[in-house]
Amino acid sequence: MNYKSLPKGYAYAGNLDFMGNRQQMKIVVWLSLALLVVPTLAGLLVAPVGPGWRLLISRWWGWPALGLALVIYIPLHELTHGIVMFALSGVRPKYGLKLPYAYAGSTVWFDRKSHVITALAPVVVWGIVLQIAIARLPGEWFWPLWIVQISNLSGSAGDIYTVWALMRMEGDLLIQDTGVRMRVMKKRPIEEASK
Repeated sequence: MNYKSLPKGYAYAGNLDFMGNRQQMKIVVWLSLALLVVPTLAGLLVAPVGPGWRLLISRWWGWPALGLALVIYIPLHELTHGIVMFALSGVRPKYGLKLPYAYAGSTVWFDRKSHVITALAPVVVWGIVLQIAIARLPGEWFWPLWIVQISNLSGSAGDIYTVWALMRMEGDLLIQDTGVRMRVMKKRPIEEASK
């Protein structure tokens, strides 16, 4: 269940702060690099350089179109987070940019399941859309679309790390994700909460 204000009986359990916690920031950066390199290598196995690059090389608009797609993807990613946040809470999210992160945030306290759904929504939704496009369009579209897919994966490193960290925490959790910082609260045992 999600709450507009923190209910009684919860105590601070930690935070995820990709701007203020250097250790967490390093993990996200390394994960992002891994999610950049591994799919790139996989793409080279599926479609070696050659016909797959024809669209980018032979048409003047190939590279500008790819650049535009990568720029457009960022707000679409955050908009997807925001749509899910709104659907799960009825509260409008806030959007922003704190370099190097774009974000969608909310003051709502989401339960773990809702927060996991919100965090993974862009990588799953756009991953499926891009894979369908890759499967249906001619081979020359592979690399332009695969590069956007790589961006989808790599740009979701913070979301993936968040889900991993939350799944490792025990208990009944509520998470407030205001953008690049998440506060995590854990339900206290009944006898402790009544004190």
